[in-house]
Amino acid sequence: MLWFRTATFMSLLFLGLYIQPGILVEANGSIRSYEKKIIGEYIIGLGTTPASPSMGVTHFAAFVENEQTGTKYVDAEIEFVSSFSAIDLPEADPVLMKNSIMDPMYYEIDTSFNKEGVWFVMLTVRRDGDEVSVVYEVEVQEPNPIVPILTVGALLFFLAILSLSLRSWIKEYKRKHKIRRTS
Repeated sequence: MLWFRTATFMSLLFLGLYIQPGILVEANGSIRSYEKKIIGEYIIGLGTTPASPSMGVTHFAAFVENEQTGTKYVDAEIEFVSSFSAIDLPEADPVLMKNSIMDPMYYEIDTSFNKEGVWFVMLTVRRDGDEVSVVYEVEVQEPNPIVPILTVGALLFFLAILSLSLRSWIKEYKRKHKIRRTS
């Protein structure tokens, strides 16, 4: 019976993978989408985790791609600067984004937002003597309190099911051992 379940599961898994559309999926960890801008000969993309940043730490990932060839560069130098409004001075000094360990074509940095509202992120890309800058708007929102509540609720639900299952198993185990000892 176990082999039948395994075969069914594997068949459904492969069928699901086969039905998936044949589009190119770019990924960096859990960043699902990148905002892309074309500046000169470069396409510069910036993505965040979480997708809707809130106050606190936000993970940024960027890439630099050649517009004509689609080649992503691993040797670019990307400088990251953020400010709360266009007229404010940057919140911190420019910081160089580092190549990702998992995929060196992506550059990553973690930064913290201390205010809600629209933040401006400027990326300055230097490569082979060229220097281009691009500005992105990032809206920092109040976090949704429903997600952590649902997560804790689901965790408690699974713990309750696990404890009830364990309780039933212990009762059955004791009953079987009691019968063996008496006979």
